[in-house]
Amino acid sequence: MTARKHKIGINSGFFISWLITFIYLYALSYTWHGVILNDLNRVTYPIELFLLFVAIVYFVVSFGINLLILLFPYIESKALKGLVIGAPVGVFIYLIAFVFGISFYSNPTLSHILFDLAWQVVEQSSAGFLAGGLLGIFAMAKKHAH
Repeated sequence: MTARKHKIGINSGFFISWLITFIYLYALSYTWHGVILNDLNRVTYPIELFLLFVAIVYFVVSFGINLLILLFPYIESKALKGLVIGAPVGVFIYLIAFVFGISFYSNPTLSHILFDLAWQVVEQSSAGFLAGGLLGIFAMAKKHAH
C-alpha cells in the first residue's frame, strides 16, 4: 500500500488570499464593532492595544481558514469549502472568547450571547467564502497558465 501525499500548494495565491482575507476580517470587525455597534467605546484599556490584538488574532485566523480550505478534501468548490469551514471556526472563536469572558458587555444576556455567536459565524463564514473564492481563482489561473 502506498502512502498518498497531499500537496498543500502554498504559493503566492495562498499568500495573497491570506492577506486579503485578513484585511477583510479586520475591516469587517472594525466596521461592526467600531461603527455600527460602537462597542469600541467600551474597551477599558488603550484602543491601540486592542486593535493590535485584534489584528494578530485575525492574521492567525485568516491563515487557518485559508490552510483548512486547502486541506479539506470532501468538497470540490473552494468557496463552498470556505463556508463550511468558516462556520465552525466562528463558533470556536466565540467559544474561546466566551470561556475567557471576553465581551463588550459586563453582564451579557442570552440574546447578546446568541447574537454575538451568530455574528461570529456569519463573519467567519463570509471570510471563508472569500478565501475559498480567491483560492479557486488563483488555482484556475495557475492551471490555465500551464
